[in-house]
Amino acid sequence: MNFDERRPIDILETIGEIIEAAREENNLLKLEESIDILSTLIDNARFNQREIGILNYFLANVWSYIQRIKFPDEEFPLETPELEKQIIHLRIANRLLKDTNDNFKKCQIQTNLGNLFSHIGRFSEAQEYFNQCLEIDQNFEMAIGNRGFGLYYYARVVFDATQQFIFMQYARKDLLNAIASNQVYNEAKYAFAGMVKQIESAYPLKELNDFKKYKDFYKKLDKKEINYKKWSAENKLFINPLNDILTESVVAHDYLFIPTMILKSDDKLFFHSMFNQLKQEFVSVRFLFYESVNSPKPHFSDKEVVLMDTLDYSDYSFTLEKIKIAFRVCYSIFDKISYFINIYLNLGLDKNRVSFRTVWYNNLDKNKGLNTKLLTTKNWAMRGLFWLSKDLHEKEFDTTIDPDAKEIATIRNFIEHKSFKIINSFNETWTKKTETFEIDRQLFYDKTFKLLKLSRSALMYLSFLVYDEERKKSIEQSNELTIPVNFLKIKDADKI
Repeated sequence: MNFDERRPIDILETIGEIIEAAREENNLLKLEESIDILSTLIDNARFNQREIGILNYFLANVWSYIQRIKFPDEEFPLETPELEKQIIHLRIANRLLKDTNDNFKKCQIQTNLGNLFSHIGRFSEAQEYFNQCLEIDQNFEMAIGNRGFGLYYYARVVFDATQQFIFMQYARKDLLNAIASNQVYNEAKYAFAGMVKQIESAYPLKELNDFKKYKDFYKKLDKKEINYKKWSAENKLFINPLNDILTESVVAHDYLFIPTMILKSDDKLFFHSMFNQLKQEFVSVRFLFYESVNSPKPHFSDKEVVLMDTLDYSDYSFTLEKIKIAFRVCYSIFDKISYFINIYLNLGLDKNRVSFRTVWYNNLDKNKGLNTKLLTTKNWAMRGLFWLSKDLHEKEFDTTIDPDAKEIATIRNFIEHKSFKIINSFNETWTKKTETFEIDRQLFYDKTFKLLKLSRSALMYLSFLVYDEERKKSIEQSNELTIPVNFLKIKDADKI
C-alpha cells in the first residue's frame, strides 16, 4: 500500500478505516497485515509526535481485536503477547499525546489502559487511569462507567466489610451515571445495569444512597503533620484501599496489613515481621520524598561542606540525597517482595538468586515457563503482582510493558554502583559521556514518584494476595497441629 504522496492526516483516516473493516470481518490476516503497515508508518519521519501517538493507539486496538478473535470467550490466558502489546502501545501513545490538545483521544487511551489494568489484576492502578481521564474531561462517561466496573471487582478482594460496602456505593454511583448518559453504547449500558442489580441485591437501597460525611481527623494534629497527610492522601500514597476512592482525612493512615494466620506450632512470625519491614521502609521514604519536594531552603547539615563547582550545572544537597534514598529503597522493595513470595508460596527457588522478574518462572528461567501455581491461580492480586513485575527491566528479559523501564533500571545501577548526577540545566553534550548518568532535577523527581506509586501498589497487591491464600487455607481440612496467631498492634509510642 503506497502512502508516499498522501498527507499524514489522510493516511491516519485510511488506516483507521482499514483496521475497523478488518475488525468487523473478524479477519485475522488483514489485522496482522495492518500491524506491519502501522510499524512502518511509525518509523516514517513525515509524522509528528501526535500522529505517531495515534498510530500507536491504532496498534493497541489491532492487538485487542486479534486477542478477541483468538480468545472469543474472553477467558484469556494469564500471559499473552496480545495483552503486552496493547499496554506497551497505549502507554507510548499516552506519553506522546500528553502535551497535545487532543483530549478525546487521551481519554480513550486512559480508559482503555484502566480496563486493561483492571483485567490483569492491577486494580488499584486501574483507578488512577480512569481518574486521570476524568481530570481531563469530567464528563467522559465511558471512563465513569468503567471506573465503576473496576471498583466493583476491586471490592471483591477488599476483606474489610465496611470498606467493601463503600467501594460498592461508589461503584454503583458511577455505573448509574454511565447508564444515564447518551455517550455510552447500549451493550455497555446493559453490562453496567446488570452490575447495578447485583449490588442492589446485596445491600439495602437506603444504605447505598447514604454517602457518609466523615469527621475531620486532622483537627488535633499540628500543621506539619496535617500538610504531610494531606499531600499523601491527595497523591493516593497511603497503604489503604479507600485512598483509591477518597482523599479525606478518614483515609490518612496506612491501614492495610496481612491477615492473622494459622501456622504450625513451631513456625515463627516471619511473614508478619517481613511485611512490617516492607511497610516501614515504604512509609519512611514516602516522608523523605515529601520533605525533599517541599524543602524551601538548604539543610543545616550542608553548611560548610566544601564542594567544587565543576561548571556543569550539577546540584548537590541533603535534599537530593533523600530523593536518591527514596529511589533506591522503592526499587529494593520489589526484590524483597519476590523473596517473601518465594517462601510464602513454597516455590522452592534459590533465595540468593530470586528477583521480582524471575520469581514467577520455573527455576528462575523464563525459558522454562511460568510456575504451575501461577498458571492455575484464581488469585487476582497474584496476577496483578506478576503483571506489575513486567514494569521492571532485567537484562534476562528482552521486553517490559513500561517504555521507561530500562532507563529507570539504568538509573538505579548508576546510583548504586557508578557516577550519577542531578543537573538543573540540561546539556546534551554531557549526556553523551557514558561515565556519568545525568538527569534533570524535575525528571528525577518524576521518576522517583513513579517508583513510589509502583511500590505502594505492589505492597497493596501483596497484602491482598496473602488474604486470598489464607482464606483458602482456612476452609481446607488439616490434621496438622496448628495454632492461631492473633494481631497485636505495636503502639505508636514505642516507635522510637
